[in-house]
Amino acid sequence: MSTLSLAMIVKNEEANLPRCLASVQGLVDEIVVVDTGSTDYTMAIAESFGAKRSSFAWIDDFSAARNESLRRCTGDWILVLDADEAIDPRDHARIRSALQQSSAAAFNLILRSYVLDGNQACMDVLPTPNDGAYPTGAEFSHYADVPGLRLCRRFPGLAFEGRIHELLTPFFLARKLPIGSLDAVIHHFGKVDVAREAEKKEAYLHLAEAQAQAHPKSPQAWFNLMSQAALAAEWPKVIQAAETYLRLERQIPLPVLTTLAMAYQETGSPRKGVPLLQKVLTAEPRHRLALVLLPRLQLQAGQLPESILAFRWALQILPDVADLPLGLAEALAAAGRSGEAIETLRAALGAFPKQPALWDRLLQLRLAEGQQAQAAAEAWEALRALPEGGGGHWHALVAGFLMQAGQVPQARAILDLGLKLHPSHEGLQRLRGLGPEVR
Repeated sequence: MSTLSLAMIVKNEEANLPRCLASVQGLVDEIVVVDTGSTDYTMAIAESFGAKRSSFAWIDDFSAARNESLRRCTGDWILVLDADEAIDPRDHARIRSALQQSSAAAFNLILRSYVLDGNQACMDVLPTPNDGAYPTGAEFSHYADVPGLRLCRRFPGLAFEGRIHELLTPFFLARKLPIGSLDAVIHHFGKVDVAREAEKKEAYLHLAEAQAQAHPKSPQAWFNLMSQAALAAEWPKVIQAAETYLRLERQIPLPVLTTLAMAYQETGSPRKGVPLLQKVLTAEPRHRLALVLLPRLQLQAGQLPESILAFRWALQILPDVADLPLGLAEALAAAGRSGEAIETLRAALGAFPKQPALWDRLLQLRLAEGQQAQAAAEAWEALRALPEGGGGHWHALVAGFLMQAGQVPQARAILDLGLKLHPSHEGLQRLRGLGPEVR
């Protein structure tokens, strides 16, 4: 029977490592943990799980550390995980079966990154709602899936490439070794740790820049720099890296087009991004991120008829994305079709009653159309859906309308509630100062 080693590199992972190592109990035959400078209880935790421990001096090169972990493995197969990842027990048998029966030299698994909301794109992947099929990660509302080679046979000279965003795939492609796909999930929780993600961005961008400078003819190096610059919102660097990649490589992966389109959007050149997204949708008509981005860029570029059509088409394919009806309403309003924009928002709130941006835009349009009574009624409706929402604006709108209608006790109740939640809101403060009867 084939044996399986787990290969990991870690640094100060005492918060994550127990979940990761517990998740592979009964799956792996050997745990190899290479530490790159922990100052917490990481290695004590690794030892408690029976891991083979070693240290490796950090030299600003993820592949170098990863390759040290590979060298220390003795199993027939190697599974690569990070400390903020886990394998659900229901996939253990699927992985084990693949090791015994497959002729593949390696497998792409599903890398599932959990995020805090549906608008947090991961590279060129717009997250999908979590259907709760796995107990692992079920507490998070959305996730983004991408394939990744993390399971492979142990070959002589097996090695990762790349100082950052390191890859095993080139090793197998260069030797024409078969790579299979396995419907098993690696659950990744790193992106829900917002503070830690922010800490890593600058350091990782530095590594990606160093890699591109050291290997200026490497498309992968420029791809990595583009990706990391996008995470850091360094949009001019994204454009430079992506355009360099396009000059070096004939075969263009879709993430380059979507990321470059986002960079053009963020730097005020949406028209340059539109044809890139159209290329993506020609290649993959149901590409979630491109479907959402294209009408937004067309709206920014003033292409209102095209934007409205693109929003409507995207909504047919992605009815679960709340940003689409909001964008459609913006495009309709910009085209002077406020009535249709209001209808769009009202319909969307039936599906997304807890999306504050939809309520805010609806109220703005009502007020712009002089529909104060309807705006106040809908602000009260919004507060019932989101009692602490609106930042004070919704409370002020309802209280002000009730005061004008002579319903002072009701106005005072709403005003008091608003001031309790948002004591510094200027509109609420002004209403409180209008007279003793509403204090």
